[in-house]
Parts: sequence; C-alpha cells; structure tokens
Amino acid sequence: MGVDRPTFSESWYRVAELRPRLRSTVQITRQHFRGQVWHVVQDPSNNQFFRLNDPGYRFVALLDGRRTVSEVWKICNEQLGDSAPTQGEAIQLLGQLYTSNLLQADLAPDAEGLFNRYRKRRVREVQGYLMNLLFIRIPLIDPDRFLDRWVGFFGRIFTWYGFVLWVLLLTAGGYFAVTHWSQLAAQSEQVFSAQHLAANLPLLYLSFVIIKVIHEFGHAFACKRFGVVTGTGGEVHAMGVMFLVFTPMPYVDASSAWAFRSKGRRALVGAAGMLVELAVASVACVVWANTAHPDVRALTYNMMFLASVSTLLFNGNPLLRYDAYYILSDLIEIPNLAQRSKNYLYYLVRRYAWSVRNLQNPAHSRGEKIWFVLYGIASTLYRVVICVGILLFIADKLFLLGFVLAVAAVVAWVLVPLGKFVRYLATSNELFRTRGRAIISTVLVFAAIIGGLGFIPAPDRFRAEGVVEPEQLAILHVREPGFLQSFLPSGQPVRANQQAPLVKLVNRELEVELAEARTDVEVARTEMVKAEGESDANRAQVYRKKLQEARDQVRLIEARLGELEVRPPVDGVWISPQIDRSEGGYLEPGQRVGLVASLDRLIVRATVLQDSDVAQAGQKVEMRVLGRPDPVITGTIVRILPAGQDQLPSAALGYAVGGSIATAADDRQGTRAAERFFEVRIVPQEGARLLSGQRVVVRFDTPSKPLAQQWWKSLLQLVQRRFSI
Repeated sequence: MGVDRPTFSESWYRVAELRPRLRSTVQITRQHFRGQVWHVVQDPSNNQFFRLNDPGYRFVALLDGRRTVSEVWKICNEQLGDSAPTQGEAIQLLGQLYTSNLLQADLAPDAEGLFNRYRKRRVREVQGYLMNLLFIRIPLIDPDRFLDRWVGFFGRIFTWYGFVLWVLLLTAGGYFAVTHWSQLAAQSEQVFSAQHLAANLPLLYLSFVIIKVIHEFGHAFACKRFGVVTGTGGEVHAMGVMFLVFTPMPYVDASSAWAFRSKGRRALVGAAGMLVELAVASVACVVWANTAHPDVRALTYNMMFLASVSTLLFNGNPLLRYDAYYILSDLIEIPNLAQRSKNYLYYLVRRYAWSVRNLQNPAHSRGEKIWFVLYGIASTLYRVVICVGILLFIADKLFLLGFVLAVAAVVAWVLVPLGKFVRYLATSNELFRTRGRAIISTVLVFAAIIGGLGFIPAPDRFRAEGVVEPEQLAILHVREPGFLQSFLPSGQPVRANQQAPLVKLVNRELEVELAEARTDVEVARTEMVKAEGESDANRAQVYRKKLQEARDQVRLIEARLGELEVRPPVDGVWISPQIDRSEGGYLEPGQRVGLVASLDRLIVRATVLQDSDVAQAGQKVEMRVLGRPDPVITGTIVRILPAGQDQLPSAALGYAVGGSIATAADDRQGTRAAERFFEVRIVPQEGARLLSGQRVVVRFDTPSKPLAQQWWKSLLQLVQRRFSI
C-alpha cells in the first residue's frame, strides 16, 4: 500500500513567495544508487553536501532567484504529476538545503523561523558534544594547499603502477613474516607481557601517532588525486585532532569524495588509509627481520602490529563508523547507512506497531530493507558492547572519572532518549489518531520484557576450565642426597610400599658415618660395663648416657640411609622417562625423580571463581575436550575444595599457555592465579575418552533464575572483580 502524501501544507504561505536559488559556488554531480538516479549537491567552499532524488533535483533546479517557490512547485506538478514533491516535502527540502548553507535567499521572519537554521545547528552541535563525550574532534589546519602542491608526487601511489608496487611490498612483508614467524610470536609475548609493557608504551604511542598521520594523509591524497582526475576538485579543508577515549589521534575530513560519480573511487578513498598502513607494515616487517638493533626492532614491531592487526580490527570493521563503514556504504550503494538503518527500524515500529499513517519509508528497495534491519541491529549491539568496554577500561585506570563518565553515559544514552520517547508518545501530533494504541502497545511490550526478564526462570549455567589428571597421583622427590645406583624402568606397574624400590641411591659419607656411630655404640657399651664392674656408679651413668646417644645416632643414620630408596606411596604406573639419563649422577634433596599415577582412573580438576554458584557434590556436569568436537562427556562432582586457593592445578589453565585463568603479573611460572578460586574435582563417566594432561571445559548447571537476576549478579561480580569492592 502506498503512502498517503498530503499535497498541501498549512505552513506553505511562509515560503510560497520566496525567490531562493542555490549558491553560486554549488556544484551538482549525478550518481546512480541501486538503479536510481540521485544528484549530489556540493559546495566546495564549505564542504557541505546534500543528496537529492530526481523529483527533488528538478524542483531545486528551477529555483533561479527569479521564480517564486509557489511558481516552481506548480511547474513541477505540471511536469511530474504524482511524483512531484508535496508542499510539505518542498518545505522540508528548502529547510535542509538552507541548513546546509547550500541555498541563498532573503527570508521573511516567518520563513526564517520555519527554517531556524542557526538554532538547529547550534543545538545539534551541543547535543553532539554531550552525546560523544569520548569522541571529540578539534579541527586545526586546512591542508588543501599542501595537498595541491604534493599531489603530483604522492598521488602516483593511487595508480596502476602504484598498485603493483603495493602488491610487491605486501608480498615481501608476508614472506619475511612467514619465514620469521617463531621470532614474531616470541616478540609478541615479550612486548605485551606485564614486565615489558610499561617500558614499551612510549614507543607504542609514538608508532601509533606516526602510523595514524600516514593513514590520514593516505585518505587526503587519494581524495585529492581522484578529485583532480575527475575535475571535481577533491578539496580537503579540515585536518585536526580527535580525542578517542581521551587519546589524541589525527583525523582528516575527506568528505568531498562523496561527489565522485564512481563508487569504486569513493570506496578507494575510504580504503586508502588502510592500504597505506598495510604497505607501512610490510616495510616495517622487512626492516624488523633484517636488523639486530633492539630499539629499531621494537619500533618496527610496534609499527607492524599497529599498521596491520590494529588497523584491520578497527578501521576494517564496518560496524564502527570508520573506513570500512564508508566502503561498505559505497559498495552496496546505500549512503548514510547507519542513520538510515536507525530511521528504518523506527519506521517499522511507528508503521506496524503504532499504525501511524503518512510515513515516508526510508527504504527504497527490498535490498535496502534487508541491509537496514541487519546493520541496524548488529551495529547497535556492537556499539553498546564497545561503549561499555571503553567505560570499564577508563574506570580501571581512573575510577572516579570512570564513574562520572558512566553516569554521563546513562544520562545521555538512556535517560535522555527515554525522556524524548515519553514526550513523543504524550505530545507528538504524528500520534494524534493512534496515541492510545501506541501507548498501550508500548506498555504491553515493556511489561512483556520486564516480566520475561524479571520473573520467568531461565537456565542458569556457567563454564569453567579444568585439567585431566590421574585420580591417584604422587610426585616423588629425592629426600637424601646421593648417587643414583639403580632404578625401575619407566612405565612399570607398581604397588603401594612394595619391597623393590623405584630408585636407589648410594651415599658413601652416610655409610661411613653409620660405621663410626656403631663403633661409638660398642665403645660406650664396653666402658659402661667396665664402670659397672668397678662399682663406679657416676662413671657408669655417664657412659650409659653416651650409649643412648650413640644408639639414637645409629637409628637416625639408618633412617637417612633408608630414605635413599624411593618407594611408591600409591598403586599405579611408575613414570620417569628421563631417569636413565641420571644413572650414576648426583641427586640433590628435593630433586624430582618421577611420579606414580593411576592412569586407568582419571579425574578432572576444574577451577571456579569464588564468586560463582558452585554446584553440590554428587551433581552431574557436562564436559568437552578443548579443540575436539567429540560428544559431550558427563561426570560427577566428588569433591569441592574450599575457596581461597590461588595455586592452579596445572600451568595449562593459565594465560601463559593459552588457558582462560588470569595469572599474577609477578608469577613467571604461570601457576598462581590473579583471583582466588574453588577447586572442583570431577570423576568422568566410565569409558570416557580422556587422556592425562588434556584441558576440558566443564559446564555447571545451577538452579534456574530470571535473566534479570542473572545479569544483575554478573554485573555486581564484574564490578567487584575489577575494582575490588
């Protein structure tokens, strides 16, 4: 069903006798978007743009400063019929052109109040700063003359032979990255480790500034180059500093590329920064691989990382309004994709939920509808995640500032839009006929959401990582020093406290001490007997005491000699694959010689943060081996160790080797957790295909709770963990 477009407007008398015209500096370029002809109105002097469809362009083209608006509107109706702009659309079009400084007219007070150009612009600027506290732009210079001077040299980058050079650079960089991959990975761990990160930050930021300046000049020279080629000028009049989360970085306004007829050239201007950065990353990789100077390697590594990984993650993400967003908009031929997506979602609500009539559909084709829905939902969710992450990052560093910004964000992003929404429901003329339906449907939707999230129980689950170990595991160490005389080969089954030792050491010094102690026993016994025969009670008492001390010494040395034999404390398999390398060697006390493990009886030791809802002993859980798409393995909780531990069951669970548990920054071994945890021990099902040392993900099911309660608890836990409150 078509939109009912009212032909007349009650405000028409305010503009009907005006004789406006486009400014003399305005240029108009025709473009094609999804099979439709559009006209881009551009003023190079102030870098303002406006896009017109064909009926709108015909209306504007007739505004020559001599005809009145009323005359132009009548001509359009005669020529275009039903396609001609209505009076309301004509007023809106004139106001938008005037607001963009593209229209010149002597306005009567009524018309000026209708257009209200300056007040609207000032309000938008203030709102923009309030709504973008973390993203502030400050223009500093006009680089257009500099670009005109150097475009003949640097503009050659954006030619066919420039493209060939770019491919060769990327090939060389890729070759050195692949052939030096192990060194690259090792330096990554070193540069971003807690010990080296603070020292590397100045170099990292210096590299960041250099890369971003090159990036922005890439956009500027590409815009200027294609502007010269197409004859549209490609003016770039603004370059400055943008504070992104209070971090200064350069920016350039290359919006004049919107006037290019070729979408390929517009997309190339958008991609120029990333293309230049990838070339810089390739050059940095070549230098990094062929130098040994530590400072040069650190600087080139930082540039390589920032110009490749960082650039692709941020500038290459179309959900953020950076380069990839504008490239996507050009390639799919949907200008202003983000704003139109929001407008379309809002249109769907007003049209189908509130039954508002006479609405203009922002989508002009079925393809646009699909893009608007997908992009609108995805970008909104992603923006929420990014903003929350940024606020948490700031709060980590500056808690008070983070709290203030969080309050400001809630006001700007939640309360203000909510207030506008309530005001719209209560007072908008658009809802004059359907206000009751709109209010009732809105209340019902909010009630359904609140009821669903706040009262309907939902499965409550959480996951934790664990490591597979033998149920019985005894790590054996040397208790007395000595030379390795004999040992049991690794892999042999053993019994607890069996007669045959696993490892036997010899210590000649202890044997000599034992012989001397036994001699002392005989001497003391002889002297004691002699004193008793001579009825010398005092002397007999002295030697009786010496005899006891000598016997105690013998027992002590014999016990120490017994410690030279290492026996299994549990049943299992003796595992010591490198014991043969120590044969005849000297072993120190505390030195590990092997372990005894019950390989046929395995157990999973999982670590659960102490603020989690730990399940009860006897409860069933589900497990899956990391990196293995096997069926789910069930298990039973047999024991839960109290909270307060920080020593991981295995280093495999820590960040250092790919685990999910954050380890303490000062722990080089990677076995001490940054947060205390419970240890949950789980017996897997019979016949489970598990091997000792494997990492598994365990899913714990706790009593069902409403989602709102689960999310609130997760939020509290996040705040408590991050800020220790």
